[in-house]
Formats: sequence, structure tokens, C-alpha cells
Amino acid sequence: MNSRTRAAAIAAGAVAVMLGMSGCSGAISSGSGGTSSGECAPEDVTLVQSGRGLENEYYVSVDAAAKAFAESEGLADNYQWIASDGDSSKQLGQIKSILAKGGECVVLNIDANESSLVPAIVKEAEKSGAWLVTQWNRPDGTSPESGDSAHWVAHMSIDGVPEGYETAKALFESMGGEGSVVALQGILDNPPAKERFAGLQKALEEYPGITLLEDQTAEWDRTKAQDITQTFLTKYPGEIGGVWAASDSMALGALEAIKNAGQGGQIKVTGVDGLAEAVDLVKDPSSGYVATTQSRAAAQGAFGLAIGLAAATGEFDPAEEPAGHRSFYLKPVPIITAENAGDAPDPAAIDDFDLSDIWSEVGDPIK
Repeated sequence: MNSRTRAAAIAAGAVAVMLGMSGCSGAISSGSGGTSSGECAPEDVTLVQSGRGLENEYYVSVDAAAKAFAESEGLADNYQWIASDGDSSKQLGQIKSILAKGGECVVLNIDANESSLVPAIVKEAEKSGAWLVTQWNRPDGTSPESGDSAHWVAHMSIDGVPEGYETAKALFESMGGEGSVVALQGILDNPPAKERFAGLQKALEEYPGITLLEDQTAEWDRTKAQDITQTFLTKYPGEIGGVWAASDSMALGALEAIKNAGQGGQIKVTGVDGLAEAVDLVKDPSSGYVATTQSRAAAQGAFGLAIGLAAATGEFDPAEEPAGHRSFYLKPVPIITAENAGDAPDPAAIDDFDLSDIWSEVGDPIK
């Protein structure tokens, strides 16, 4: 897809109440947006990218790539980033407000704060006739290809099992295959959190000399991860040889707690996402940061909007696409260790993408 081809074609209590009003808790029912093929002129489209917040480098990269895609299409002034700040009620309210103004020519590329929020977002997009691509999170049993909504164009993610598995193996190898570790999980209802922890458990089965002392959720949050790791270090003095974290933000928090305890470089750490700060630490073996892996922020930002824009402008009819184009993992990338950290690509760059083919980064289907 590009501008030339498109030129031819013509979104706890208060939260629970809000989600309940939006139909979050049940099946997604169809609204007024009946068509499955868009008719928007490109210049009329509003491009919206939503994630937790730009204090997290991962979202900085997503935003940068999404913005670069918008610029490549001559739609820089049509692009908008909205931060949920980890607040599902806030995120849904933002989406409703944007849909109220833009209607059927809004393209939403959304990393929902939690899986249970997705049905409400789908319903709002359907009611407005807008075009929705979701990232990472969705409840079990819901998918674009299930026919829940013609306007839920696609859902993309990264397979977290190999991410968790490969980083765990790198951690265990750095420990000589023996010792004890602790684990920091993401928000427990998030599919990537489940998948990455499953990868850790798979690796543990292969390393009988490694013991998992305890795992806790730090909810993807760096400060919470630091606090939990400090508690682990107090609870298990002298026992912890490694910290496996489901994200770089949490690994960086753990590393700070380790340094504050005077054990920097002694206790090994791994994360996921390939944040620039983490990659820089992986380059320095004395940091104790053993490995990370990129979560393809640039592809999620750029291709999420590209697929939604193609649907909004009628370049393709989502209903006619195969299931593998509706729910899929992006192509995997190699794990980053000290050996290849110097060659790690810019996590926000879109220069090497073939955006003329919106399916060019599609990997295995999500089943």
C-alpha cells in the first residue's frame, strides 16, 4: 500500500461501570456500521495510535514509527497519539471522544490496557463505522475473523513464548546452568505476559539445575519491579543468581534494586522488548544485563496503521481476507546478546519495511 495506490481509492468500579455500559463483559454485538469495505478519501482519515505512555521507551518507538508512516503517506497532520496511562476507563473515554468527531474515517491502532477492554473498543468502532487494529491484548474467544465486527480489521502480536524461552535460556547459561532465579511478570491477564512466562517455564524444564524461587507481577511497571526485586533480595539473601523479567522496563527496575543492594553485575538480568537502554547495557558484560529481544515496536506502529488505512479507504475488504491476515504474530527477530547487540536495529525505524505490501511482516497465525 502507498499513497499512489490509495489516491485512486476514495476507538474496578467506575471502570467496571463504564465497560459494562459499553458491552465489555459479553459478546460483541453489531452496531450501526454495517459495511465491511471503507469509502474514505485518504485526506479525510484520522490516524490514531494508543498505548500506555511515552515514559516507556517501547511506546516512544511505537509512536515514532506510527508518525513516520503517517508522514510517508502525507498524513502527518492527520496523526494523533493518545496515552492511556494504564487507565482502561481513560483509554475508552479517549477513543469515544475521537470517534464522536471523526466517525467512519477514523483508523484506530490500539494497544488496549487490558484484554477485557477490547470488546468495548470493538463495539465503539463498529457503532461509528471506524476501522480498528488491535495489538497484544484481547480476551480468549474473540477475534476479528470470528465475525464479531466487520470493522475489527486485524489483531497483531509477537509470539511471547520464544521471547520468554530464549531470554531465560540466555540467563540460565550466564549462571552456568545452576542456581536460583526470581521472575517478574507483566499484567497477568495480558496474553504476552502469559506467553512469556510460559516460555520461562519451558526453559526451566530443560535446566534442572535452575530453581524458580518466586514470581510476582510488576504489571510492566519499572518502579514496581524495583520495589518487588528489593523485597526478593531481602527475602532470599545470597540465594538469587538471576532475575527473569517479562519486559525491559521491569528488568531495568530490577537492575536498579540490585545495584542499590551492592550486587550490580553479580546477579544476572534479562528482559524483553529491546529498549535502547537495555541494549546498551547488554553491550557491557559488567552490567549483568544478559539479553533482551525486540518486540517489533516499529512494525506494530507502522503496519497497524497501514492495515487500518487500507481498510478505511477501500483498498481491501477485511471480510474477504484469510484468517491469517486477521489475527497474526509478526515475524520473529533474533535475541540480542553481547555478541550481536552492536548490530541491533533502531527499534523505531521503518526504512527497511515494504509498506507497499501491508502483509509483508505477517508471521504465523494466532490460534
